Amino acid sequence: MEMPHLPRFKNLFGRTNDSQQQPPPVAQDTPEPHPEPQLRHSEQPKNQTAKQPFGQLVMTFFGLSDAGLKRPNNEDHFIVADLTRHEIAVKNNIVIPDTIRQPIGAYGTLLAVADGVGGHDDGELASHIAVEAIVQTLFAIQHQRLSVAERLTLATQEAHHAICRSTATIPGSRSMSSTLTAMHIARDAMTIAQVGDSRAYRFSNGILTQLTEDQTIVQMMLKKGMLTDEEAQNHPDRHVILQALGQGRAVSPEITHVPLRYHDYILLCSDGLSSYVDHQHIESILNEDTDEQTRCNRLLEAAYAAGGQDNVTILLARLRPVRSS
Repeated sequence: MEMPHLPRFKNLFGRTNDSQQQPPPVAQDTPEPHPEPQLRHSEQPKNQTAKQPFGQLVMTFFGLSDAGLKRPNNEDHFIVADLTRHEIAVKNNIVIPDTIRQPIGAYGTLLAVADGVGGHDDGELASHIAVEAIVQTLFAIQHQRLSVAERLTLATQEAHHAICRSTATIPGSRSMSSTLTAMHIARDAMTIAQVGDSRAYRFSNGILTQLTEDQTIVQMMLKKGMLTDEEAQNHPDRHVILQALGQGRAVSPEITHVPLRYHDYILLCSDGLSSYVDHQHIESILNEDTDEQTRCNRLLEAAYAAGGQDNVTILLARLRPVRSS
């Protein structure tokens, strides 16, 4: 991947971070107010939206993040957080075993994947800040009278500013940024905030459906009819993204509302999977009768078989109602 007032958080890696310092100015841009969220409603399939569950809505999940076969380090991060109990289920890209099955509480659960840009340690730092900052901001604004879309927008923008502050205050730090695909799961709906080209999918009744749209130059050219699907798949600029957290300019996440359907699976991934393993192959692996961990491992093996050119992050979750006893 390449690139053409909330609480301020301490630097997440123990480095000095003077919160009063601002990110360096970008010559071509002037300061902008927070943009309004861009809302996009996913098409609602007929007769498939879940009714109110008899009891509790429960999520089981697994995730992994891997450097791949060609990169010296891993610049991806993912996170899962229970926003009701303020519990984080992933530490340094490792799932905490006791958390793989958890109820969806009153304030919902967050799933997020971030793909860092910057090379060396900078991309890794940017993606780590992105996932940590969005969760800590959602914790902090939990009791404010805001919609889920407003919460996700504010938290995404704070993640952006946190990366900018780190770039400005860490000696020797180069320009760094990150994608972010974050999904809020409530008891009756799902909401996605999208920046960049990581992806969210729904797997339902054997069919895999992409829920987000890549914010890339190639996707824009494809929508305008300037490229065919085959040309887009092999275009040399297919990884050039239009916006990213930490870039210096204001960030406007695309917000998508998705109906909740029980027994479906949710897949979040970085482009290390989606750019190298085709849609049909991902779908066929998800159709295997195995648990979430095994399917994640099979998807990683598929990315390796395709060359393992990039870091790969995969987060797979299943939602189902459990009848109260």
